[in-house]
Amino acid sequence: MFDQRSKSPELSVDQPQLSQLTSPTDAALISPVKFAHDPVPKTPLYLDAKDAPFPRESFDSMHPLLKHGIKLYPRKARLPFRCSLNAANESRFWKQGLESSMELLKLLSDDQSANDVAVRGGVTMAGLARQELRPEFEHRFCKANLYMFPYADEERTKLLAASMVMMFLWDDKAEASSDNTVSFIPETKINNTKKHLSPNSRLQHHIDSVISGFQTADLAAGNAGREVIDAMSKALGRIRPGFEFRTLRQYLDFRHDNVNADYVLAAVKFSIASEVDLADPRLARYLMLVKDHLGIINDMASYDKELHASKSSDWEQMINIVDVVQRIMCLPDVDSAKAMAYAYQLQTEAWMIEELQHLKSEARLEDQEWQYLEATYICAAGHAFFSMTSSRYGGEVARLKGESDEDNETLLATPTPRSCNTGMEGQGGEVH
Repeated sequence: MFDQRSKSPELSVDQPQLSQLTSPTDAALISPVKFAHDPVPKTPLYLDAKDAPFPRESFDSMHPLLKHGIKLYPRKARLPFRCSLNAANESRFWKQGLESSMELLKLLSDDQSANDVAVRGGVTMAGLARQELRPEFEHRFCKANLYMFPYADEERTKLLAASMVMMFLWDDKAEASSDNTVSFIPETKINNTKKHLSPNSRLQHHIDSVISGFQTADLAAGNAGREVIDAMSKALGRIRPGFEFRTLRQYLDFRHDNVNADYVLAAVKFSIASEVDLADPRLARYLMLVKDHLGIINDMASYDKELHASKSSDWEQMINIVDVVQRIMCLPDVDSAKAMAYAYQLQTEAWMIEELQHLKSEARLEDQEWQYLEATYICAAGHAFFSMTSSRYGGEVARLKGESDEDNETLLATPTPRSCNTGMEGQGGEVH
């Protein structure tokens, strides 16, 4: 059995130094961090992540996109950042992004027809939106896009924030439902939405305006708005397989679709107004590794919550890399399985670096392609940072000392829902 003792003084939730999270000049510009979830609290001594910067300067120091992101240093802040990708950033437009998320959540919570879209156990889509609008809503899923796509300008940030609300909420519906017909995700005009939502409602008009916003953005720069919409239309949430995974590769391939990785890659492209060809075979291996990383990070962050949920009577099946690794390798306990899954995550990050080095020496890529590759690297690091700091995964036990949930100033004025009786209280939110 592995020696599970962790002696990493650089990663300590008991001794956070949030003043070190960014440079002194940017300290007043970042959003507050109130949670820190360690997915591998008993990290073996041999798993010591070292910061690995992107191996090439892709953006000129005067590139206009750079001013949109704020560089973060989670290890200096002594946070449990279980990731070696030294590229975490936050969008300078985080308040505008949160306002966009709140606007759509509020419209969903107030829309009468959204009360007809069942999620689980009598809970509706409107009820789920009201659940997310509780105080400190910004610390659940609404900051994901702000860390994953930090180079987006203000308008693209707001559009991506709205798309993330659709993806997370419908993923929660698909996660809990055996119905795999995703009718809320957009295709041309939100795939089959009309059969659920009132066609002339404020909600439907708002969703149409978001889709139109992606299309209009393509007229200004890049061509990824259409790709984001297409990726959302194909997102099927958590479709449960009818078999056990025999290999880790088989599982990760499944997770590519399951974690909506194509949407993420298209959103990265949209965030920097790129025209890079995502089907370019030269980029295929690296982008496959990024997809792997998205699934692994999500699984590592959500394992404890999924394990708890799997013990409830309405949870069909455990689908998580920790569980797969433990079963395939016949490991004796969960701590060993977490350690091995984390080791594979670090190996995936090492492969990402190796592939980038290969592309640097052999592929003769253009500046636009390198900028996209770096943006995906930043996205992967941002996804890890979001997963660590979101109460969605760590719950109340991950709240940093001194960060009370009572009389705590929220980042935005959270509207009071008409009714918060969603039937989900005490469940700690949903698993993405």
